[in-house]
Amino acid sequence: MNDQLDWKTLIRRIRAGKFTPIISDRVFFPGNNDLLPRWADEIGYPYASAHTLTIAQMAQYLSATSRDDLTAKEDFLDFSKRYLLETMRVTAASDQHPFLNRLEGDLPDLTLSELATRLDYPKYDDMLENPLVILASLPLPIYITTSYYDFLARALRQLGKKPRTEICYWQPDTLGDIPSVFAEDPDYLPSEQEPLIFHLNGVDTNPESLVLTEDDYLDFLVKVAQDDAAVPRRVAQALVDSSLVLLGYRLDDWNFKTLFRGLINTRRDSRRRLSLSIQFEPQGQEIAKPQGVQNYLTKYFGRANFDIYWGTSPNFLQDLWQQWEGS
Repeated sequence: MNDQLDWKTLIRRIRAGKFTPIISDRVFFPGNNDLLPRWADEIGYPYASAHTLTIAQMAQYLSATSRDDLTAKEDFLDFSKRYLLETMRVTAASDQHPFLNRLEGDLPDLTLSELATRLDYPKYDDMLENPLVILASLPLPIYITTSYYDFLARALRQLGKKPRTEICYWQPDTLGDIPSVFAEDPDYLPSEQEPLIFHLNGVDTNPESLVLTEDDYLDFLVKVAQDDAAVPRRVAQALVDSSLVLLGYRLDDWNFKTLFRGLINTRRDSRRRLSLSIQFEPQGQEIAKPQGVQNYLTKYFGRANFDIYWGTSPNFLQDLWQQWEGS
């Protein structure tokens, strides 16, 4: 079925700078499926089985029980750091344990992004198996991500590029002190060598910027629907006139729902590009009738002119890279 994908048009859009990947945290931090039940146990989340857990639901619970919105965000980031370090410890050689022990002592002073840098995470034997490297190697001016972490920026810098980071100002009262790259440099034009990474749901260096709880997502949805300034003009333009590729999302993700319904569908107009591709991952979902789900997804995304690549994010990016190299 993927052989019907219009690779030629996608490659043409990449060359023209009209190709915009929208990247889920699952591409950068694929262990979320195991992280969720462990965080649920730690915070005493009482409601759901492991099959139905979402970060937004658990963060909403913690926010309500602690009566402090910021507590849920700080706790999630702290737990994620410990989870990453424990995950690395399981596979580390014995001579790495002293280094990991020192890192454990430094955890309170590190963001997860900084921890991942020190751990050289994620690590791949073959660089072209690394989805971050493939994304960073393409000549793209704009990347959009719902990840809170700087993994993509690190991959771009390792290739000699100079990425700039922007957040969505969905809470201007609390985020107004964070300077916009466009305010600091009004002449900045995203390019292959100085690409823009737009962190739609915030960054771990500023926990208040995170869109994490269910209430956060609803507030975010209202803000981006009512205030055009919440999304930079160049990002809004990319949503309208470029080919979008969604990487690593599931239909039941809150970040997908708000992204697709609140940002993509509301901002795309009569210039919808016919060659758009979506990479969709159904892993972890209980599917009784796979063909019915496939038909549903085809129709659901087809209404927004999204074709579907059936497979994983790494497989899609490797196929895309082969097409790019052979063009």
